[in-house]
Amino acid sequence: MKNDYRYIEIQHKGQVIGINLNRPERHNALILEMIDELDQALEEISGMNEVLFVVLSGNGRSFCAGADLNWFYSSEEHSIEQSIEQYKHLADLLLRLFQLPQITIAAVRGNVFGGGIGLMAACDFVLAEANTRFMFSEVKLGLLPATILPFVANRLSVQNLRKWILTGNLFVVNEAHRIGLVDEIYSEENFESELSALIASFKSASPSAVKRAKQLINDVVSGSIDVTDTKATSTILAKALLSPDGQEGIHAFFDKRKPEWGK
Repeated sequence: MKNDYRYIEIQHKGQVIGINLNRPERHNALILEMIDELDQALEEISGMNEVLFVVLSGNGRSFCAGADLNWFYSSEEHSIEQSIEQYKHLADLLLRLFQLPQITIAAVRGNVFGGGIGLMAACDFVLAEANTRFMFSEVKLGLLPATILPFVANRLSVQNLRKWILTGNLFVVNEAHRIGLVDEIYSEENFESELSALIASFKSASPSAVKRAKQLINDVVSGSIDVTDTKATSTILAKALLSPDGQEGIHAFFDKRKPEWGK
């Protein structure tokens, strides 16, 4: 795949693609060019059926310290329509990341503020180094976490949203883990083993079923499918059963053998 970006780095190894944000001198703060590069990369990855996992991280000391305030500072030079169009790039990127068919894993450390929390919350799983600090800094700047909130709200209770977004206070990784913003805490020396263990936990599952199950979860979370949609859910189950992997899984179970999943 394409790998001549300026603000992100891509590593492709087998079923796993790693994407590193690459503005370490600015704690990987988001600018429009980085957002657009990340969006382009994810668009390409979404069509790569051989890729099952995408790991999003950042070069340097921090994963992402949020939006670069120099980008925001220039907003007074633009009309409201121009500003909406610019910030929609970030909202659209978060949606693309959330809807990516592959399993997405954010590996974070250092400062994770504002839009950086949005990036990790749009991922399926979050691994955080023990030194990681979090902050919804928007209210301290007179701003609102509008583009990231729909994704963060999938992870946090309403009361925790109030506690941390309305105050803008700094909190550490143990609190982030307790409230569900982070799935696992790792030390610098055991990151690779933690990541490998997470990826290995999928080894017995059908890759196609995992991707379709992720889509189903997203549809339920977004309200596209609810408890009244009995015909839709029955149809989804019937199609899964009649799919090549569905048939292979059932036959393998009764044959008392390991299934051979399609690619």
